[in-house]
Amino acid sequence: MLTETNKIDDEQLNRPLLEVKGLRIEGLSEKGWQEIVRGVDLQLKRGEILGLIGESGAGKSTIGLASMGYARDGCRITDGEIVFDGIELSSAPENEKRKLRGTRISYVAQ
Repeated sequence: MLTETNKIDDEQLNRPLLEVKGLRIEGLSEKGWQEIVRGVDLQLKRGEILGLIGESGAGKSTIGLASMGYARDGCRITDGEIVFDGIELSSAPENEKRKLRGTRISYVAQ
């Protein structure tokens, strides 16, 4: 049963739930910081499921984690926009991102 507090208006329904634009990620290697993900764009609408496929080491997990505003150890997000349900994760405080992870946005490996 929908209540006034959980209704989704037309604007929310039509905008992507997750939108990633121009994502760039660097990884730390023996040679210093190296670009490992370049220019990833994706959109995910409400009710859609997204699967990333590719060879081992292609960056699937790195992109999946970055989509939640998280960079694993030895990686850093250097450019791009990551917007989840209207919240700019790229610039959101860490405590705000923590509240979303596991409750509103999740990553399932393999």
